[in-house]
Order: sequence, then structure tokens, then C-alpha cells
Amino acid sequence: MDQQAPVTQGDPGKDSVRDRLLDAAEALFCERGFDGVSVRDLTGQANCNVAAVNYYFGGKDKLYQEMFRRQVQEICYRQIARINEAMGVPNPTLESVLREIVFMPLLAAYEKQQRGRIMRLMVREVLNKTVHGETILEAFHTQMMTHAVQALRTLVPQLDDKQARLAVFSVDSLKVHPFLFMDEFFAVNTGINFDEMVNHIVFFAAAGIRAMAAK
Repeated sequence: MDQQAPVTQGDPGKDSVRDRLLDAAEALFCERGFDGVSVRDLTGQANCNVAAVNYYFGGKDKLYQEMFRRQVQEICYRQIARINEAMGVPNPTLESVLREIVFMPLLAAYEKQQRGRIMRLMVREVLNKTVHGETILEAFHTQMMTHAVQALRTLVPQLDDKQARLAVFSVDSLKVHPFLFMDEFFAVNTGINFDEMVNHIVFFAAAGIRAMAAK
């Protein structure tokens, strides 16, 4: 017998039950972690019945995975759009493109936005092997990498494909530590502000890329 769609409690509004469950997952998992959130917590937040999690996702663990997949994809699309925007102006510079790669995730963490909390959770869960690596690989290391590599090779024609890919990987590495430990960094480096930190990462990365291209 076919499984029946779960009944929604109250007015469903403009969003689907599936989307509301994903929104609830983002809010609750970031606050409490995977083990600290029950199916009833999720469905209560999403205003639907407990059958909805299994119906739409096949269980809490698969909802958790899908939450990450949606967020990674959205972050990737935003990053690509910002790179394309930086490349679309007259006389784009290496620094302007690097700033777009670096700035958005660091700002989310600095301002403690929901996206920043999700990305911190994502990093932790990838390290703990809770989230499938393919979720990150598909978005960042195929779609995002392709656009970033193309931009770098346009701005620094001396770079070959391998060098450009290593450069993008290195830029990602430069932002991971301040992203994860931003509060601690500013606590012990009170004379450095957010803009100075971002400008330094961009300057440092640009110098390294140009040095690589000059070899």
C-alpha cells in the first residue's frame, strides 16, 4: 500500500512541509547538535506531524544529510555569483576575486549569522565523518572550483590548470582557521579588526599566487 502524505498541522503557508523541516533542521541542529534534537522537536518546529520526517527524508539522519546538501549548494551558488560579479566589472583584479572567495563565509562567522553556524557545524561533521564527503565534493570541489580556477587563470594567465587548482585550495585553507577560531583570534589580537584580517588574507593569497605564476 502506498504511503500517505503526512497531515500538516495548521496553515502550511507558502512553504512546503519538506522545506519547513529543512529550515527546522538548520535551526535546531546548529543549536543542539544531531543527538540533541528529536524527531518530535523537528516536527514541532516545522508544524507538521511526526510521520513527515520519514515520509520526506526516510529518517532523521537523512534529513540531517539533506540539510547540509541544501546549504552547501546554496553557499556554492552564492560564491559563484559573487565571483562572476567580480569578473564582470571593467578591469577586474586578482584581489577583487579573492576577496569574494574569502569575504562571505568569514562575514557570516563574524556576525554569527545562521549560515556561519551551519558552516561551522558542517566542518565539524565532515571531520567527524557524519556528513558524506560527496556532499561537499560535488559543490565546492567541482562547481565552485571550476569557476574559481577559470577566474584565476583569466587574471593570471601564467598559471596552468594544476597551479590554479592548488591556489584555490590554498585560499580555502587560509580562511578555514579564522572561520573556525575567529572569536579566539580577536580575543588575543585586540588591535586587529575584521576588515584588516580579510585584507591581509587577500593580500597574502594574491602574493602567493603571483609568486607561483612567476616560477
